[in-house]
Amino acid sequence: MTSAIKNLRQAAQHGMLLHVECRKCGHSASFLAADVSKFANPAKPLELIAFRCRICSAKEARVTAAEFDRDRKPDVIVWRPMRLK
Repeated sequence: MTSAIKNLRQAAQHGMLLHVECRKCGHSASFLAADVSKFANPAKPLELIAFRCRICSAKEARVTAAEFDRDRKPDVIVWRPMRLK
């Protein structure tokens, strides 16, 4: 990657994972950027995407984008966001 990923749209276009870590309790989860872009504004910077911790309900999260190799079996669980009716 020659330039830094600045927003959700760029991360989704490159097929990246978003690693989200709660700043309060340290709980972490991974999401596909393309899945998150269906629920959040794709033009929003990664740092401003709103996540709520499943463990402590805090809203302070550190979001980073990372590439992963689809040819290898990843050693990560990827969560899929959804809206419940």
